[in-house]
Amino acid sequence: MADDDIEIGEDIEITELVDEDGDVLGTVVDDVVVVTGEDGSLVDETIDVFDAEGNLVAEEEVVDIYDADGNLIAEAGTQIIEG
Repeated sequence: MADDDIEIGEDIEITELVDEDGDVLGTVVDDVVVVTGEDGSLVDETIDVFDAEGNLVAEEEVVDIYDADGNLIAEAGTQIIEG
């Protein structure tokens, strides 16, 4: 990787929550963004929980920062509970 190269990747997983009859109760969306450069990496993960009508029920976001050797140097997180 050249000195000024930055790589960005994103992965989104969506999981339906269903009852024993197969009716959808809600969904969970897990969104992870990774940004990597010569000095280290930043990982931003957001998990959203939605009810069957699509309303946001809860959200959690965690941001981790790693140095060039892969050591965790900072972490911040927030949680939002709707209701």
